[in-house]
Amino acid sequence: MTILYKVESKEFGKDSVFPQKVVLCSVSARNIIAFSSLQSAIVSHGPGDSSSGAGVAVGASNSHVYVSDIVTPWEYYKVCSSKSLINVLEWSANGEQLLLGYVGGRVEIWQPKHQSINIWLLQYHANIPSEDIIEAKFFHNGKGVLFNPQKKEHTYYAEKFERLEQRPTLSGFGGVASEGCILLTSSGLLGAFSLPLLQKFPSTEGAGSEIVELTPVMHSIGISRSFIEHCSMAPSPSGAVNVAFSCGWQQQLVQCFKISLMMEGDLGLEQHMAIKSESQASIFLNPLEGKLISHLKWTRVANDDVIFIAYSCPEGGSLLEQWTLTRRHQSVHTLLQGGGSNKGNEFVQSESWEQVAKLHLNAPLADLCLTRLVPTASDCSPVYAILQDNSVQVLEPNSLKQLNHTQFDKVSVSDGSGVKFVSGDLTPTSQMLLIFDTHAQLYAMQAPPLKQSGSALLLLEYCIVTGCDASDVMLLNLGSLEPLVEKLTDNFSRQPSFVKNYYYANFLALKSNLCRVQQQEFDNLIILHAISTTFKSLLRPSDLGYQDKGPADNLTTKLNESIPDVDTVMLNLDAKDFTVEPVMLQSLQPLIQWVTDLAVNMLNRLPEEVMKCKLSGKRPSYDISRDINAISSLRELLVMIRIWGLLNTQCLPVYTKIMENIDVLVILFRLLTRLAQNPAEPDEMLLDECSLLSKQLLIPQLNKFNPTTLLSAQGFAAVKSGHLMFTSLVEPTCLQDMEMEDVVFARSVKDGVSNLQLGAHPTTIRRCARCGFVFVNNANKVAKTSALKAWFNKWLHCHCGGFWKQIN
Repeated sequence: MTILYKVESKEFGKDSVFPQKVVLCSVSARNIIAFSSLQSAIVSHGPGDSSSGAGVAVGASNSHVYVSDIVTPWEYYKVCSSKSLINVLEWSANGEQLLLGYVGGRVEIWQPKHQSINIWLLQYHANIPSEDIIEAKFFHNGKGVLFNPQKKEHTYYAEKFERLEQRPTLSGFGGVASEGCILLTSSGLLGAFSLPLLQKFPSTEGAGSEIVELTPVMHSIGISRSFIEHCSMAPSPSGAVNVAFSCGWQQQLVQCFKISLMMEGDLGLEQHMAIKSESQASIFLNPLEGKLISHLKWTRVANDDVIFIAYSCPEGGSLLEQWTLTRRHQSVHTLLQGGGSNKGNEFVQSESWEQVAKLHLNAPLADLCLTRLVPTASDCSPVYAILQDNSVQVLEPNSLKQLNHTQFDKVSVSDGSGVKFVSGDLTPTSQMLLIFDTHAQLYAMQAPPLKQSGSALLLLEYCIVTGCDASDVMLLNLGSLEPLVEKLTDNFSRQPSFVKNYYYANFLALKSNLCRVQQQEFDNLIILHAISTTFKSLLRPSDLGYQDKGPADNLTTKLNESIPDVDTVMLNLDAKDFTVEPVMLQSLQPLIQWVTDLAVNMLNRLPEEVMKCKLSGKRPSYDISRDINAISSLRELLVMIRIWGLLNTQCLPVYTKIMENIDVLVILFRLLTRLAQNPAEPDEMLLDECSLLSKQLLIPQLNKFNPTTLLSAQGFAAVKSGHLMFTSLVEPTCLQDMEMEDVVFARSVKDGVSNLQLGAHPTTIRRCARCGFVFVNNANKVAKTSALKAWFNKWLHCHCGGFWKQIN
């Protein structure tokens, strides 16, 4: 396994963190790391304070929760602080809600405000007085995809990725999965609550958010209460939640329960949630002989229920055991059988736990991480044992055979003051292992690759189907992205039309990230596609009774005839179908300006791009001037803009013309029509006419965003060079992409959504933490028309899948 990078933390230093406290961490489906640390603060009491001696300093502690992105690990943002110790840190399935469980019985659910990673709001909270939350999970939504590397040669996504046959934890009306949380306290008390369907955040910036207090439904997990030390929860295919725990006074017994949630009451009336707890087969351990249970993990390996039990040994090492649930059919004695015709053939199913493997480890176990994929075979489900001597062992399930061993900065186990590993978690595709030590320093390492070749392409397609973030896969394949993009695009084009439409947004987001690393502009296609759908949604047929096709379909049909004159195309269309209110058209002028600017820049650079391809002998994996879909969209939009210009001249694009007697829209449409006939090999006459554009009008420059991330050309060179060292809150200079124009000229900030200049120092904006895309923070308040409001609502999330970062 390769060590990718380490982030040294100055704020969480040796004097500010208690080494004996565990630093919790969890990685979301969007590759956002959440981690908690316990910091100490020195509070000095004055001479008049009677609670302690004069001038005596007393240590106080606070638990802090932070989040960070794996592609910018040197930046972290505070979520919240509390005086209670955090025991639970859990992400929701979509990676947009963070669940925190505290000592003292408080449960909180936080969510980023307006999808900004640096501003978090408390959305829900619940309280169980005088209890300690030791385990909590979000309800499973019943959705899942099986990962089978043996099917990587299949063409269609439906054949490659089978749906997981699993029911949701709690089903609502019509069998729809309900959102909520289930939790367990240290005294054996179960609690569950569902989240309201609608939760509105304030639209104004200064208003305080409404925090909803939820009342959990309580139920004892067993007949009597107990003192639970270690616990593990896992969803089962039946929709129930499997729970395994060990008690303080019954160390040789691991009790297992099946928890079911249901809604009781008549439909349409007041329904309430009910919890049902059923005891399952327990694990009776051998004499411990001084060993103590330190970790419990319940998971499923190749459709089998598996529990991993780790012990801390008195001599300093640790012991890891794997127990598998076996089901057997036992015959029933004839005296106990029923009187049916099948007498003598009755069986009863019995369940029991069997120990299948155990392993002695040379150091105490810090954490145990299991794969987050849902594989069909056990060879894709390795076990990661993180040890306190700063080493990681990769183990094979069912045998616990060591597959790999990686040693970080070695530390003596007996040294109490040394920096030791305390927790870790895997990324959504289980390709990277992220580890934290006692000083809240982050270590990232590459997980062992899958045995089958071509697994990177399969993982990228898995991210398209599931919606998970693929940054970890791209970080590990920065050197081979160009063939991956070609194969990914080719496979996606072979999918049925309904499959392509369903996954189109996920495909565009993934491909934009892949092309950005190769310094290719794919983001323009995403914005063009969004503008095209927005403009076409404004069209209404003039006569609803005689329209077999809509206005957009009729326009596409007319443009297939390759007519080079835009005015001739207009004569063959019904102008009433393209009628839009003049006020609405004027509000869309910045978007119309962006469309024509893209066409001008694309045609102006076409001769240079063709010459580069001839000199280098190869083409880039993506070029918008060779994309027939992008060219067709531009032609359709130019026709619509031409018609709308007759309704309101204020919506037309504005250019500084060098030659006064030219019509920019006519020239652009004619050149794009000729380019659409053969985009792969443009003719010489077309290239000559494109070269004359810069002599006819001033070419506007499209805005570029160059953020500092690991997913860049500089990041590829840095990762290739070897083990990277970062310092928290210090942007590495080796990853910065600084252009000469940025150094010499103070360039103004441009809103990428509304295409408006915001000045050199705008007050409040949102910038994407990954691609650098800029969005005005109060855009909905600026929008005056319904079309512009609908356009801004498309950008609640950035097109690349990253979070916004609010900049004041």
